[in-house]
Amino acid sequence: MENFRYTLDKSSKKYNCPNCQKKTFVKYVNNETGNYLTEDLGRCDRESKCSYHKAPEKGKTAYLINFLSLESISNKAYKGVDENGVIHFIPKSQILDIEKNRCWLPEWFLQTNDFLFTGCPSKIINSGGLVNTPIPSVEPPKEPTFHSLELLNEMYYDNPVNDNLLEFLKTQFTAEEVFQAMQKYLITGINNPWPNSTVFWQIDQKERIRGGKIMLYNASNSKRVKEPYNHINWVHKARKEEGFTLNQCLFGLHLVSEDYDSTIAIVESEKTAVIMSIFLPQFLWLATGNKQNLKQDLLKPIKKRQVVLYPDNGEFEFWNNKAEALRANGFNISVSDFLEKPENKLGFDLADLFLKQNQLETQF
Repeated sequence: MENFRYTLDKSSKKYNCPNCQKKTFVKYVNNETGNYLTEDLGRCDRESKCSYHKAPEKGKTAYLINFLSLESISNKAYKGVDENGVIHFIPKSQILDIEKNRCWLPEWFLQTNDFLFTGCPSKIINSGGLVNTPIPSVEPPKEPTFHSLELLNEMYYDNPVNDNLLEFLKTQFTAEEVFQAMQKYLITGINNPWPNSTVFWQIDQKERIRGGKIMLYNASNSKRVKEPYNHINWVHKARKEEGFTLNQCLFGLHLVSEDYDSTIAIVESEKTAVIMSIFLPQFLWLATGNKQNLKQDLLKPIKKRQVVLYPDNGEFEFWNNKAEALRANGFNISVSDFLEKPENKLGFDLADLFLKQNQLETQF
């Protein structure tokens, strides 16, 4: 793998951001000398609130990136929508050449901004300018691997394991409500790699089991265990299934084949989808698993459905931008700003709100 001359500092050091003045700024470092670049070159970690990012002007290799649309929005930046409906804001200083809806961007910039560029035409940057090089050969994408129905049956029916999320839900809802929710989403418990963990199975619209996401929760409050590290894993990794190719889908996607009429409501957290299916069963609740998974490939199976997004507090603008690009590609999708209120903490989601209201009603 090529070593980049400039990268964002990988240490835990943070500095005051030149834009928002918060101590959330990660500087660019010269990997040859170990020294930081100028004070304005870096990225703010407050992705939703600030989004400041200024990078060095050039890297070593450039790739030709295709966009669905690419337009100038100021004298400093372009706005590009990629094939997955993701919106990128690109400094004009980083665009080495532009051809309609595609442009040449430095490799280090693509890497630090999570672009998919493997297999794209490339050029080498040197003192003489841009020199064409052959398109690198790329292996075709691997076929996805699926878990067997027998594995799910064994974990759900034959050898069930109690999990902490289930225990928490029993304190909030009736036994019948909890049973129906668990059966609807086929949620199971697992003791590997952590005791009493929860498995959220990703089952697509053709009832193929694409993966099982393992998460550990606190049984007393349903909060995820994040210390001393984020307790997230996958069934194929826990079972050491070598050669398993994970190809994710929306959590709860299998339900769209059973319900053709209900409005689809999408949240970020799998836990939130399960809880909201109890509070508001008139919607069909799905989850992306993380905010970055709100992309065209994962939403293709529900393109013809009416969809409402419910982003966590602080993520409205991020999901609204993605929804705008998806609508441009024929999706019937809207975004709710229901949680965007000053009294709600950053990251506050629908489950937090409804559980809080439910607990208050129970007290009185």
